[in-house]
Amino acid sequence: MIIEIKLPQLSEEYNESLIAFWHVSEGDEVEQNDILVEVQTEKAVSELHAPASGIVKEIRKKRGDTASVGEVLATIETAERDGQPDIKQEETNERLKEQERSEGQAATEQKVEKKATPRVKKLAKELGVDWRLVEPTGLNGKVTEEDIRNEHKKREKEKQTNSSFIVAAPSVRKFAREHQVNLEEVTPSGPNGKILKEDIEAVINRRKNQQLEMESPQKNPKEETKINSIQDEYIPLSNIRKLIARSMVHSKKTIPHVTHFDEVNVTKLVQHRQSVKSFAEEEAIKLTYLAYVVKALTIVLKKYPQLNASFHEEREEIILKKQYHIGFAADTDRGLVVPVIRHADQKTLFQIAKEIHELSLKARDGSIQADEMTGSTCTISNIGSADGAWFTPIINHPQSCILGIGRIEKKPIVVNDSIEIASMMALSLSYDHRIMDGVLAQKALNELKKYLNEPNFIFVN
Repeated sequence: MIIEIKLPQLSEEYNESLIAFWHVSEGDEVEQNDILVEVQTEKAVSELHAPASGIVKEIRKKRGDTASVGEVLATIETAERDGQPDIKQEETNERLKEQERSEGQAATEQKVEKKATPRVKKLAKELGVDWRLVEPTGLNGKVTEEDIRNEHKKREKEKQTNSSFIVAAPSVRKFAREHQVNLEEVTPSGPNGKILKEDIEAVINRRKNQQLEMESPQKNPKEETKINSIQDEYIPLSNIRKLIARSMVHSKKTIPHVTHFDEVNVTKLVQHRQSVKSFAEEEAIKLTYLAYVVKALTIVLKKYPQLNASFHEEREEIILKKQYHIGFAADTDRGLVVPVIRHADQKTLFQIAKEIHELSLKARDGSIQADEMTGSTCTISNIGSADGAWFTPIINHPQSCILGIGRIEKKPIVVNDSIEIASMMALSLSYDHRIMDGVLAQKALNELKKYLNEPNFIFVN
C-alpha cells in the first residue's frame, strides 16, 4: 500500500513551508514514527514523522523547495495492500530464503532487529542522532557508542559539504530580490544557517552607511581615537531576542496603546486557593493565582468582546473572536515566549492550572512546539512572579489588549468606614484605543475585579 506524506497545516498564519532537511532517501527503510523531514515556516522548524513502517518510494520535494499545505512531499510503500499482506513481497522473501538455504547460508544472516542500551540512546539524543537509523556494528544488531559518534561525524561532514545551500523563508527571498541583495553575500544569523529578514536589512544598512561615509568629510583621527578608547561591550542579540524586539516595536508602532492601573482585594481568593491547595496537590496539580485570572478573564471576554478582538488595518474593521485562547507570557533562559491555553472557557480551574504548569515546563526546557505558541486571542503577563506591581505591558499584536497582573501584598484599606488589612493584587490593562475607549476598558477591568474579589462567582457563572 502506498501512503502519501502530505504537508500539514503547521501555522494559522502561513500556508507554505520550506523543505529544510531530509533525514531519509528514496529506497530507505523506515519504522513508524521515524523522522522523515524537517520543514520550516516563518516562525519554527517542525519534524514530520513516518505514519507507518515501510520503504521510502519517492521524494517529490527536494531540500530548498517550497511546499503548500496538502501537497505531497513523499510516498512510503508499506508491506500491506488494502489491509492484506503484500503477496509479491512474501514470494520474494520466500525465494530469498530458498536461495540462502541452497547456498548453505546460516539463518543468522537474516536481518536482526536493532538494539541500543539506555546509555547509547542518551548519547544519540545529545548528539541529535536517531539511533534507529544507524548501521549497527555490535553483536546481534546492537548499536554502539562508536556507531553514534561516527554517524554524528558523518552528518557534520555532510553539513559542511552542503554549506553552500541557502536557507531562507520565501518572504525573505522576496525581500532580498526587491532590494537587489544577493543571498550568497549575506551572513545568516538564524538557526542552522537560516537567513533572516534582519540579515538582509543589515546588508542594506551597511550599503547606506558606506555611501554616507564616502559623501561625508574625513573624521578627526584624534577624536575617533578618543571615542574608541571607551571600553563598551557589544552583545549580539539571540534569535529569540531579535524576534521579541521586532514584535514589540511593530506593536508599539501599529497600536495606539493606553494603560489603566488598578488593584483588587483578593483576600477571599487567597483563602479559596489555600482551602483547595492540598486537594490540588493530591491530583498532582500546582494551583497558582494565574489559573484563577485565566478563568475569570474568559468570563469577562464574553461580556466585553472588544477585549477578545483584533483590528483589520486594510479594511478598517474590528474582528470579534468567538474562541477564547489565552496566552500567558513565560520567562525562559532564551527569552520571553507565550504558550497558549486553547478553549480556556471550556476548561475547569484544575485543567487550566495543569496546562499552565505543563506548558511552562516545556517553554523552559525548549521542547515547546510552534503550534503551542500560536493562535492566542488575549494575553496575560504576570510580573507578580518577579515581585513587580504595576507596569505598561505591550499588546501582543494583533490582539486588542493585554492584562498585566502584579504581586499580592497586604495593605490597609477602608471597609465600611473601618480600616482593615487586605490582600491586594495590582492590575494593569493595556488596550488598543482604536477598538475601545477608556470607559469601556475600565468597565471590563471592574468586571474582572468582581470575580477576583469573589472567586465563588467564577464557578457559578
